[in-house]
Amino acid sequence: MNTIKNLHPAWIAGIIAVAVTLWVLSGVGADNADTADEAEKPVKVAKASIVKVEVTSSQAQEITKEAEVNSRTAPVRSVRVRAETSGRVIEVVTRRGAKIKKGGIIARLALNERKAQLRQANAVLQQRRLQNEAAQRLREGDYMTEVELAQAKANYEIALADVERIQQDINHTVIRAPFSGVLESRDVEVGDYVKVGDEIGYIIEQDPFIVRGSVSEDVIGYLEIGQPGSVTLINNEVKEGVVRYIAGEADKQTRTYTVELLVANPDGRLIAGTSALMRLPLETVKAHELEPATLTLNKDGKFGIKSVDSDDRVRFYEAKIVRNKDEMVWLAGLPDDIRVITIGQDYVTEGDTVEVANKHQEQVSAVTEEVMVEGAE
Repeated sequence: MNTIKNLHPAWIAGIIAVAVTLWVLSGVGADNADTADEAEKPVKVAKASIVKVEVTSSQAQEITKEAEVNSRTAPVRSVRVRAETSGRVIEVVTRRGAKIKKGGIIARLALNERKAQLRQANAVLQQRRLQNEAAQRLREGDYMTEVELAQAKANYEIALADVERIQQDINHTVIRAPFSGVLESRDVEVGDYVKVGDEIGYIIEQDPFIVRGSVSEDVIGYLEIGQPGSVTLINNEVKEGVVRYIAGEADKQTRTYTVELLVANPDGRLIAGTSALMRLPLETVKAHELEPATLTLNKDGKFGIKSVDSDDRVRFYEAKIVRNKDEMVWLAGLPDDIRVITIGQDYVTEGDTVEVANKHQEQVSAVTEEVMVEGAE
């Protein structure tokens, strides 16, 4: 301290200036050294994710929009055949489940005294006919009054009616099919006694057949009597037909309209009460045939497909299924030409930029790469 005090003030100022300079220089050097060290180190920068997707090019085609209706088969006509006279069954001709022609015999009843009654009635009829002819000649000679002539004619008509009544009763002992079909059931056997009104059997007409279903109000306006349609049976057999009936009023409970399709059934393979899928053509629309796997939902929960535009950006389009057939769906509401994402649609959202992969590349994956960037000089 005494030495510093003995120094000249100018020397003290110089020493301080040198010290400050050395301190500043030492700090800058350290900073520069640190900066140089950092500059020499590689920097890791994350590159944005690029999603690869597979697409298929699709062009809209004109197809006929169809209504698919869950239906059931039913006969055009069916009837429960009943006895029109009483008697004992003496013969059954047609077995249950057998086909029968119109007028074919199902069963016969015993005649009993009917033949005798018919002979007696015919004899009385012959007598009344002769009496009526004689009364007419007598009236011409003015030997009979108008009242007597009318009585003779009435007696003849009564006798004629008796013969016809007995003959009809005899005819009813032979029970016949009213139309061609199948004897679905037979309720009598030989020895049974039946009265008027007793059921003998149940016949259904097999050709043609009908398929009956119910359609909603947005479909009924496209339908008309006589238009074509088709039906897929439970065994996947397809039959063509025409619309024969459209209800003019909706069901009060379901608010749907009954529709019937008339279908030829020459081989008798259609049977009543089986499930069937009716298809009815409605209108012609443009649609794309795509696999169901292409369908997806957007962030708002709307149903449709995702596509890639010319700038490789993802676009979402709402779509409507207009046909579902042969494990493919037909979608309407899309552009005529479109690149539909077939793989990877669940990993992208509308507006994303994507890389379109070749068809045979690996399945879509999001890849994040780290690149080394040399420090700036």
